Amino acid sequence: MEEDIKMSSKVNYGKYRVNTDGLIFRVDGYSQRSYSHNTENWLDLTPSGLDVKLENSGLHNEESGFYEFRAGTNNTYAAVSGENFSGLRDLGLFKDKNSSFTIETFFQLKTGAQLALPDDGSVIFGNTDHNKSGYSYGFVARTGEDDIIRSLNAVLSSNKEDNAGGAGVHTNSPWTGITHVLSTDMTPSTFYHAAMTYNSSDGKAISYFDGLVKDTGTFPASQELHQSTGNGTYQQFYIGGNSSSGINVDIGMVSAYNRALESGEVYANCKAVKHRYGGGY
Repeated sequence: MEEDIKMSSKVNYGKYRVNTDGLIFRVDGYSQRSYSHNTENWLDLTPSGLDVKLENSGLHNEESGFYEFRAGTNNTYAAVSGENFSGLRDLGLFKDKNSSFTIETFFQLKTGAQLALPDDGSVIFGNTDHNKSGYSYGFVARTGEDDIIRSLNAVLSSNKEDNAGGAGVHTNSPWTGITHVLSTDMTPSTFYHAAMTYNSSDGKAISYFDGLVKDTGTFPASQELHQSTGNGTYQQFYIGGNSSSGINVDIGMVSAYNRALESGEVYANCKAVKHRYGGGY
């Protein structure tokens, strides 16, 4: 598995290697095995085969090795849905509070007069309708009153029920869970690495920004992770926004593990690919 990933990249990872122990999902715009220009899928590099469906097939920037997601009337985004969503959940991603996991992504925010304004609560990876119902988990971008992205948060919510009020009706239960602010000072057109781990043995969540620990917290023992039942819009993981909340972002890579990576592993993962986008090591 590790050899497959190394061979598929355009550059050698140098002294750092992407850790593949527990890796259940990885899409990579820099990998010739993961992207296929102007096709509808962003291909999962792991044996899980849980590919991502692109809302717009022309999003890939082949020269730079990332996918371009843009807010607008018809948002461009990607989604892990249907059997692939169920498959990732069954493998442990955001399954329940008894399932450890790690998620990570490389991304850069884009701004400019030609771009539509981002929506508050847009997701970079995970699932969110943060500005509408408070139901969210994953990496969430928050905007200020001037519609400029002010922070990136790592979020785990609980007591959120999908379709609890009947078909097409979503509840907004009182907020409980964990929110970590990863950054409030992100420079546009600069790539960053974000990661979040959750360890089911002690309920501890740790968030990372550019390979370094930003915050820790413990999930409430009396609560469950968000409930995802029925067939509503929360039955998929999104990348780069969703059908109702857009964001202007370039995403190079998204990965998920069915275990909580150690801090050294997160740091190594960050360094292993950061040099692609000018980060060096």
